[in-house]
Amino acid sequence: MTIRAQLAWYWRWLINLLMIAAVAGFVWWLVQNSYRITGFNFEEARQQIAALGDENRKLKGELEVARTTLTDRDRQLQIEKASQSELARSVAQLQDENAVLKEDLGFLRNIMSSGTTPEGIGVSNLKIEPDSRPQEYRYWMLLTQGGQRKQDFKGKVQIIARIDQRSGPSTLTLPEASAGEEAGNVDFRFYQKVEGRFRIPEGAVLKGVDVRVLQLPGGQVKLSRTVNLQ
Repeated sequence: MTIRAQLAWYWRWLINLLMIAAVAGFVWWLVQNSYRITGFNFEEARQQIAALGDENRKLKGELEVARTTLTDRDRQLQIEKASQSELARSVAQLQDENAVLKEDLGFLRNIMSSGTTPEGIGVSNLKIEPDSRPQEYRYWMLLTQGGQRKQDFKGKVQIIARIDQRSGPSTLTLPEASAGEEAGNVDFRFYQKVEGRFRIPEGAVLKGVDVRVLQLPGGQVKLSRTVNLQ
């Protein structure tokens, strides 16, 4: 018969708990000091992460500033393009006006050099051209008075636009009655430049323009010219 020493159950549990605590302590020490064993510096890594976070915030700020600057420059570029387009239109308009003035000046020089002009009311440089806006036209002319010129000529310029619509041919008389009695009036002794604009209805086609100069008072037609466009 063999006799064995036997520990009480609470001593066995105590020994097991001590062993578990020892193993847990060793594992905890190994985890906490692993960076030393592997050469990894936990504090240095934490500082690098903080530095990267600061750098990231800085780069985001610079990116936002760059976006704002780009938006401002794009807006400024659009403004400059619009200004250049407006300037180009103004230059083209001035060139057209300069060409008309040169024609008028040439006509007046011919009058002055010859010393005579046709008797009565005359017209020169009569033009009807499309304007910059759709369905809008521009007209200009130079009226002259020849002969003895005993007094100023007082009258009215009347524009009759002949248009073609879906409903058929029709006319527009300008200036309209709503423009007032003095609209289109002229008053000159030697010459007067007349210019203006008129608009035809949408879908209509301008076939031609009749220009009449009426004497006031009375409304007698002193001059009539026709410009056919189609």
